[in-house]
Amino acid sequence: MVDPKQVPTVKFNNGVEVPVIGLGTWQAPRDGSLYRSVRTAIECGYRHFDCALVYRNEEETGRAINDAIKDGLVTREELFIVSKVWITYLKRDRVMDCVKKILEKFQTPYLDLALIHWPMCFAQVDDTLFPTDADGKIIGGDVDYIEAYQGLEDCVKAGLVRSIGISNFTSAQVDRLVKAVTIVPVTNQVEAHPYLNQNKLRKFCEERGITLTAYSPLGNPGSVDSNPPDRGCLLKDPVILRLAQKYGKNAGQILLKFQTDRNIIVVPKSVNPDRIKSNIQIFDFKLTDEELQELESLDRNYRSNLFEITRDLPNHPFDPSIDF
Repeated sequence: MVDPKQVPTVKFNNGVEVPVIGLGTWQAPRDGSLYRSVRTAIECGYRHFDCALVYRNEEETGRAINDAIKDGLVTREELFIVSKVWITYLKRDRVMDCVKKILEKFQTPYLDLALIHWPMCFAQVDDTLFPTDADGKIIGGDVDYIEAYQGLEDCVKAGLVRSIGISNFTSAQVDRLVKAVTIVPVTNQVEAHPYLNQNKLRKFCEERGITLTAYSPLGNPGSVDSNPPDRGCLLKDPVILRLAQKYGKNAGQILLKFQTDRNIIVVPKSVNPDRIKSNIQIFDFKLTDEELQELESLDRNYRSNLFEITRDLPNHPFDPSIDF
């Protein structure tokens, strides 16, 4: 158990503070284990939960949160709930529809943070999250991410969302967006770990008052499809294991500390109670500047989540020709 008041926060450009670590819910099974995981996380001191419409588990997350509130473990005001607008809902009026759908699933009156999940666009349909043609190929759409973000601004004005941001945006997309909208995004959620340190993007965003949030901070070791056999494994990297031994921590804790010591918000995902407990037990030590630099030197531009089925869509952020 970690006292939630002892968990450091990151201040957004709008003055809102967010716990620097949250529980990610991507790929969590919908079999009751996520309910138990969220309850365990709250008991361990987590107050930040990272979700998305496309994860299709927000009802279970919301049920666990609301039961914890009813049981007096936490208040809604103490929590920081994040979700993401899916890319079948990018037309300006559909963004609010998506947010309302998310709120209904959570059974909560507002989101603390809503993100545009990807800069690409699918066909704007209601019957599926992954529209495909007769050949099984994804059907793209033509809605600009600026229009989608303006829909999030509408949600702020309507009191449905308190902070807004983006996810998986490149530096060029961030720059174009910031120049066109009224509310500067508070964060850009991207994959980040020592093999993809995101230093250039972090500094670029910081110059514009935008934080980074790191997903897949352990390098997504459970992924099979996108991880080539020669990718190496972060959790077994000699540098990380040496630091783990020095500090009496496990490799995962070193990887999470790598982010928080760089003032990057981190949202590790797990349904394992022991890992959930250990992931938040990282605030009793600090990596040195030299150690942070050594970890950053491991960068190999390795990305575990390529979202290959969207490769040919306009605004796909992982084009090899894009610098960062």
